[in-house]
Amino acid sequence: MSGAEAEVTERRPAERDELHKREYDLLDTILQDMADAVVAEECYVHVQPRRVFVRVHPDRLREFIRYMQREHDMWQVSTLSGRDLGDDLQANYHFFLNDKKIAITIKVNVPRDKPEYPSITDLVPGVDFVENEIREMFGIVPVGHPNPRRCELPENWPGEEYPLRKDWADPRGLMKRSKTTGPRPKEEL
Repeated sequence: MSGAEAEVTERRPAERDELHKREYDLLDTILQDMADAVVAEECYVHVQPRRVFVRVHPDRLREFIRYMQREHDMWQVSTLSGRDLGDDLQANYHFFLNDKKIAITIKVNVPRDKPEYPSITDLVPGVDFVENEIREMFGIVPVGHPNPRRCELPENWPGEEYPLRKDWADPRGLMKRSKTTGPRPKEEL
């Protein structure tokens, strides 16, 4: 098996067919209206129906969110997730377009050495908690967040330790097993 065949990816673009017509109509409109705000080669309709992925330039995120609210009635946020891509980190905003019955994921990549992008909490109040969670767990900073605070980790957690990054090694044993996490290893019996 060659390297290309062995590569596993979540990107599974759908064919332009009748099953995905509504999704492609939406994506085509976004690409036409906001072409300079998105990374077109990383925008696609997923093979799973009703799923669209759009990668937005960090400095254009707020403009893109306003556009989606105004033109596509995008108000229902599902959650925000993060990813460690190696040199970059990624924040993924997951929304649902009720009238179109389409889920859209808005991806924002930031460099690992300066992981910042503008907060959208004032535009979408529902992301208040999850923007803090992404900052805390990945170190991706939503600049301008009105209430940066701890939400998952204890207050005394080391400042530059981000437990969901791939390179985090738990140097001080901070994530030791607790009595409630399952059966004890044989060496502890």
